Amino acid sequence: MKKCIWCSQDEQQASFNKLAHTIPQSLGGLNICKNVCDNCNSFFGSHYNKLPPIETVIKETFNISRARFLNTNDEIGKNKALPRFKSIYFNVDFKKRSIDLKPSYELKSGFQEKICRQLKRGIFKMFLEERERQMGDGHDSRYDFIREFARYDLGDFPIIYFERRHGAILMVKSWATNPEIFMSRGSQFKYINTDHSFFEFELLGHLFGVPCTRAWELNFENYIVESTKQKAGFFKSWRFIRNFNDIDLVLNILNDPKG
Repeated sequence: MKKCIWCSQDEQQASFNKLAHTIPQSLGGLNICKNVCDNCNSFFGSHYNKLPPIETVIKETFNISRARFLNTNDEIGKNKALPRFKSIYFNVDFKKRSIDLKPSYELKSGFQEKICRQLKRGIFKMFLEERERQMGDGHDSRYDFIREFARYDLGDFPIIYFERRHGAILMVKSWATNPEIFMSRGSQFKYINTDHSFFEFELLGHLFGVPCTRAWELNFENYIVESTKQKAGFFKSWRFIRNFNDIDLVLNILNDPKG
């Protein structure tokens, strides 16, 4: 029997008719998590409390990076992987390698903080649904804090972003057309740290670290020391995401392959 990883309702209590894409379909995602009810699936794509939809924010931010890869492979246009690229929230100039909020949103009080919070919730959302799809342990109580934050907007938890040292990014074409998150730790990239208090994954050229425990601070210092040591030849720094500009969405690093 299906049981929702977000609200814990089963098929006797909720419907499971809609396809719940772990990565938004509008971002090229193909994978489905069966244990997401229709109500929770709808939540992530809807406006609540005057906040931009979580899935829209994910699509908006990561399609910028996706467009950078797909443009190189002539995959943007009619009947292609990305039909067109026009952002709702951002002014993007790939020639100038710049990204800014459109004036209509920039002038909205607190919008920067709101869109960043929705982005973080979306990253946790993708993580937990992929965790359930691939590993089958999305109901584990250790992930209750993710449910509280991503689904119910309670509390606040960090997302770590690692800044690359050079632009030689391993990117298979299919990872740009149909992005995936790999849950097999370290199998694709030798710089992925396998500390069990955090989980690291790559998405469209970006490396993120997400906590796997509510009490993430207890082991953070040891984790970040070991993780940065492991990444020394590939990444030059790390930061907590506090603003959407904390992520190199236009992938400026690709303009400097040697770093």
